[in-house]
Amino acid sequence: MDKMTKKILIVFVVVVAAALLIFIGVRAFQQKEAEEKGETSLPKTEVGKLLAKDLELEYPGTPTEVVKLFWRLNKCIYNTNMKENDRKALYRQLRLLYDDEFLAQKGNSEDEMYQSLKKDIKKFDEAKKFISSYIVQEDDQVKYAEVEGQEEATLVASVLETSKKSKTTESYAKYICRKDSKGRWKILGWQQVTAEEAEKQ
Repeated sequence: MDKMTKKILIVFVVVVAAALLIFIGVRAFQQKEAEEKGETSLPKTEVGKLLAKDLELEYPGTPTEVVKLFWRLNKCIYNTNMKENDRKALYRQLRLLYDDEFLAQKGNSEDEMYQSLKKDIKKFDEAKKFISSYIVQEDDQVKYAEVEGQEEATLVASVLETSKKSKTTESYAKYICRKDSKGRWKILGWQQVTAEEAEKQ
């Protein structure tokens, strides 16, 4: 191989190597840019995260998870200042957790429940209260039963509310969840209970 041929071969190898490095660099940059765009498009606020939830695709799998999401939504709705359309959208997410029988009860239409919710939030705000935390019984504490051929689950949640005077009150409620035709646990109803009754659950 003569000198000229060697030089041409060396130049060719260098050009190919340089082109390969440029291609790798461009691909790495594009991938990083895509990842950054994906991160920035993810909702950062609790309102945004809850609004982004698609409950048709990501419905909670257990009664405990359903009641936890119920209180996560309520905590956000009651504690956060937001646009009216966002609050209504969160309220609609909340309704997706309810059993059809519960929604069919008198006074539980979408509009009636929303108007009632707004009045309750107003009273809550006037009293300068906020939901500080909630605890839901874990899966191993849930009581299951078959009622009229349908699966039901009973569990207790406690909620801490703090007032303007930093006074904290704890309330307890027993929740009944029922499996629907798609196998999803829906909230059929709830009732307030005492701390003693909650301990017996």
